[in-house]
Amino acid sequence: MELQLKNISETDMQQVSELYYSAFPEDERAPWKALIDKHHEGKGEFLSIYDHHQWVGLTYVITYQNLSYILYLAIDEKQRGHGYGSSVLQILKKRYPHTIMLCIEEVDEKYDNYKQRVHRKNFYLRNGLLEMGFKYVEKGVKYEMLYVGEKLSSKVYDELMLYYCGNLYHKYRDNKDDEFFD
Repeated sequence: MELQLKNISETDMQQVSELYYSAFPEDERAPWKALIDKHHEGKGEFLSIYDHHQWVGLTYVITYQNLSYILYLAIDEKQRGHGYGSSVLQILKKRYPHTIMLCIEEVDEKYDNYKQRVHRKNFYLRNGLLEMGFKYVEKGVKYEMLYVGEKLSSKVYDELMLYYCGNLYHKYRDNKDDEFFD
């Protein structure tokens, strides 16, 4: 395995787009054009994941001050189970040697895909991420925040998203449903 992260290009745009739309539920997807525009503005990095010359997945990272937020990470369905996800996380930790955050759907037995959520959370915990002790709601979806590095205030996440989205972010964020726990 020899992984590389490369800025998305016209040659891999079709497969990146297909994976994005298949891997993430509609209520968790940002508008495709906005992701591309923010990438070109330098506010987000839309990266293809390659093993040698074989495309295997995508990641999208937003960096603001001393925080990098993994907005999306997905491995192509045909390539899953080969350790790519874990390897990409290790590369991201080296590439962004400060705090890294990501969110996962809330893990609770009330959801139909509870086992999938547990599996996803355990994957990230096995790969060195920790629970931040913070749950938040965006577009009606409750998320848990995970991190590696320095534990930051939940306010830093809001600052990052305001930097990235501008005031449009307030349209999707509902602070009254935030939960803090240890």
